[in-house]
Amino acid sequence: MSQERVLAIEHDWRMRKLIRANLEPLGMEVREAVDGQHGLRLLEESRPDLILLDLELPGTDTLHLLELLLATLDGGSVRIIATSAEPLDRRILCPEQVASHLQKPFAASALLRHVREALGGGQSGT
Repeated sequence: MSQERVLAIEHDWRMRKLIRANLEPLGMEVREAVDGQHGLRLLEESRPDLILLDLELPGTDTLHLLELLLATLDGGSVRIIATSAEPLDRRILCPEQVASHLQKPFAASALLRHVREALGGGQSGT
């Protein structure tokens, strides 16, 4: 089985550190992007199995970024987990776009559960 690759597009260094510290020990490769443009560049270099997308990136229209990510992925099997401090508005993001939502701050156990479910193809909801 190949190493699972995760792309974390997250502006907060503490959240990136939490993600890396909890996923790398499981054998996952974690790449970090501090903004949407950086995330798109990393996506061009290597296709991840999972994207953790901060919906509150400063100076970024994250709905447009999500559209760009989905277009770049071209309907592939890459799962996206949305993260935000606010509850997810399901009218804006639908299950076809995101596998689940993690509301910040989240515990490492919640991160691991959502990641496992997303990579396993299951839906974890909010």
